[in-house]
Amino acid sequence: MKTTHIHGRSLQSEIAATGLTLTAKHNIRPRITLISVAGDDPMLEINRRLHLRTLDSYGIDVDDVALPNDTDLNTLITAVREANANHNIHAIMTLLPLPPHLSIVSILPEIDPGKEVEGLHPDHSRALIASNHPPSDAVVPLVPDAVLATFSAYSVSLENSRVVILTSKALMESNPVANTVARMAAPAVLPLSCPVTVVPIEHPSAQQQARDADVLIVSLEETEIVTADWVKQGATVVDFNPNFVGLRTNNEGREVPVLRGGVDTDSVDGHAGVLGAVPGGVGPVMLGILVRNIALTALRQETCHTNTTNDATSLPAAESRSSLREPANEFPPIANTELAVGGGQA
Repeated sequence: MKTTHIHGRSLQSEIAATGLTLTAKHNIRPRITLISVAGDDPMLEINRRLHLRTLDSYGIDVDDVALPNDTDLNTLITAVREANANHNIHAIMTLLPLPPHLSIVSILPEIDPGKEVEGLHPDHSRALIASNHPPSDAVVPLVPDAVLATFSAYSVSLENSRVVILTSKALMESNPVANTVARMAAPAVLPLSCPVTVVPIEHPSAQQQARDADVLIVSLEETEIVTADWVKQGATVVDFNPNFVGLRTNNEGREVPVLRGGVDTDSVDGHAGVLGAVPGGVGPVMLGILVRNIALTALRQETCHTNTTNDATSLPAAESRSSLREPANEFPPIANTELAVGGGQA
């Protein structure tokens, strides 16, 4: 069968524009503090460069706070608090991975929730528990937001579909962001008619459960594990969690990173109905949503500061949660998305 491939970069600009057109209308230039701490994992520098390049291309000013490997928790928290106090900074983001002696769990609560744009602050997470419809002032985590936006664009129906999130025990134990998204955010934003199962790849029935899924979402630190015999014929497969496997020389003679996900793209191509591969699948959509969130956060803060429009707390809610539709009003909520882990994807 012919597999439809998800091309996230084309969606990225559409989603980003839903926020940037509004900031442009009000002559607001969004600004974010991007904090990173040097470490041995090559994915950090890949993520950092990707974010700097993407944000710059959309006209977002970035304060690039690159801290050394020996940065302690107090120093990192101080950097966050300085950005919190700076009224010229609209958004704050700490890139992953962090060195082993630091945990994102200790950092996220320190970020002003009004400036936290990945949907990972405890206030945003708690908002997901209340009901299956996040309140309009909550920020939906980027991963499920991007998945739903992509599914909407590619007409992937989730009604009465079985969703399996295939991951690993090690990733769930070491990455609190992945754990939060898989166990809490994804079930909260998906339709009630859509059962979600989180399956560690080490489980004896992992392959069978993956093969039974109508929608298979893969987040693994091992590369190209999921082949055609793990996938139901015609299923939708989305690959996350890019892994650095080496370097290649591009057409301009520059060395660029080679990234692979947990899905063997060549094997699954022609078997899956829809495929979002690594790189280039849903990851770019996540970046588009990040740009949109930064723009809408800047809009809310600036209009509140200048009193040029309604108080931020009285901004009307959008009628639709689809990021690919026109905003239902001039100030859509940040969670205005129906549907690449903290730190982004290629």
